[in-house]
Amino acid sequence: MPFPRPRRGTRGGRLSRRLAVTLALVASAATMAACSGTSASGEGRTITYHADYPAYDSANNLFQKADVVIEATVSAAPARVQELKPDTTSDDPKLNPAAGAPAEQTAEADPVVISVYRAEVKKVYKGAVQPGQTIEIQQLGGQLDGITYQEAEAHPLKQETGYVLFLQTYPDAPAALLNPVQGQYPLDAAGKPSNLPENPVALTADDLKRISGAN
Repeated sequence: MPFPRPRRGTRGGRLSRRLAVTLALVASAATMAACSGTSASGEGRTITYHADYPAYDSANNLFQKADVVIEATVSAAPARVQELKPDTTSDDPKLNPAAGAPAEQTAEADPVVISVYRAEVKKVYKGAVQPGQTIEIQQLGGQLDGITYQEAEAHPLKQETGYVLFLQTYPDAPAALLNPVQGQYPLDAAGKPSNLPENPVALTADDLKRISGAN
C-alpha cells in the first residue's frame, strides 16, 4: 500500500511531507515535529504529527466523499499499534518515501505509527458492510517502544463509545476517518450524533435518513 513520508522536525519548526491515502488520512499535506527525548534510546519521547486535511461544509459532502458511513461502537482500546514500513526496494515514492533521498536524510526519519481499533457495526448508511460485522479503523499515533506518537488536535476513538463514522476504505489496510474531526460524530446519551467542538457541520438522524435514502 502507499506509504506516508515522515521527516524529523527541529524544535519549533516543521518539515513538509505528504500523507499517503491508505494511511487515511486523505492524501493531504502534512508535517511532523519531534519533541526532545528523555533517554538515549528515545524512551519517554513524544513525536507529534501536524497535518492538514480537506474540510467539508455539509453533511451531504461528507456522505458523498465517504466510502462507508456507519453507526458503530468501538469495542476496546487499540487492538494493536504498529509502525508503517516502506518498501525500500521500490523506486515509487508512494511505496518508498525515501526513494531518491540522500542516505543521511532517510537515516534521521522518524517512523509513522498508527493505532488500529475494532468497531462493531450497528447501522449501515452507505458501503459494503453489514450490521454485526466488526471492522478495523486506523488513526495516526499511539504508544510504541516507550515513545508516544500523537497527532496534534486529533481525537482518539474511545472504547465502548458509539459513533457515526465517515470512512475511507482500502483493499489492504484498515479503514480510516475522512479526517480526524469531521469523520467521527460521538453519540450522546440519547443516541444522537454530536459534532466535535472543532467541527462546524452538525448532523442529525434525519440528515442521515435523508442523504442515505433510508426509510
